[in-house]
Amino acid sequence: MRSDERNERKGMIARVSDVMAAFNADEPVLRVSEIARRTGLAKSVTSRIVADLLEVDFLEPAGKGVRVGIRMFELGELAQRSKELRQLALGAMADLRQATGLTVQLSVLKDTDQVYVEILRGRGGAAQLEIKSRIGGRVPAYATAGGKAVLAALPDDEIERVLSGPLEKLGPGTITDPVTLRRQIAQIRNDGVAYEIEESNPGVTCAAAAILRADRSPLAAISVTGPSAEINVKVFGIAVQTAALGLNRRIRASSAFSDL
Repeated sequence: MRSDERNERKGMIARVSDVMAAFNADEPVLRVSEIARRTGLAKSVTSRIVADLLEVDFLEPAGKGVRVGIRMFELGELAQRSKELRQLALGAMADLRQATGLTVQLSVLKDTDQVYVEILRGRGGAAQLEIKSRIGGRVPAYATAGGKAVLAALPDDEIERVLSGPLEKLGPGTITDPVTLRRQIAQIRNDGVAYEIEESNPGVTCAAAAILRADRSPLAAISVTGPSAEINVKVFGIAVQTAALGLNRRIRASSAFSDL
């Protein structure tokens, strides 16, 4: 395929993917001209993409060429650990879905957002429920039960970092008052379970508990989600806590998480 044909066919994400795929272990440093040759992209297009990737540390300078940057290593490590966490949690998630019939989600805190790393869809009405969450998707931590469960396990200064930012209303029940959120987080610390009623999505209710490392710092959250018009989610709080406690024991026994 000629380079002009490929340039016309490829979108930007696909072009970036081609550029990153040009590198390998045997040739970790490449010049722009070599990247262009390997990808079939025009040299001018390749130069612009490489310049953009250098700015965000996906690539870094290396002599007369460039190589994969530190940001890619960070993302790779995050992806591997998310995979290990998913593998460890899937059994407990399946059991929780079987027990409740609700959608079960596994999420981690990234910056001020809760990121979903695994989702098992529920049965019946829970399966038909329209929720915004998807694997890799983000929701502000203050507006979801999983996020608040994780926040409650953090030191106060880290909680303030999240609450000091803009608190936008996402659903009819979103709490945007920092004083109310602090009071709710204190209650979650006492109860060990967080609840959400139409805070991240209209018509959605959720219960969540934090998954903790051996030092009691939060690693993730496990949650159940269902239609607010049909269920009282607080009935499922104990089931969620039980699942989280079981995962806590498994994580502490797993060498994969000993350094986290």
